[in-house]
Amino acid sequence: MTDDMVRELTAELDKADAERARLKDELDTTTAAYERRTRQAAQWRDLARGLSADLRQACADRDQAISTSQRLRVGLVAARERLAGREGAGR
Repeated sequence: MTDDMVRELTAELDKADAERARLKDELDTTTAAYERRTRQAAQWRDLARGLSADLRQACADRDQAISTSQRLRVGLVAARERLAGREGAGR
């Protein structure tokens, strides 16, 4: 092998090593981004589950409040009717 051939091969090896290093850095960066996004997606999923549970509880609380309001309204109407009946009987 001549010195020129050795220099050419050495230059090609250096280029290949530089490309390998660049690709490894790119892979490391991409892997880190993927892992961050995976963790973030898990956090969003957990948040969505929590919000869903909160929404179900809020709906149940609303339904309970509506039911209580209706019972109170019925009781108020009955009390007014009794009061009107007493006033009518007192005349």
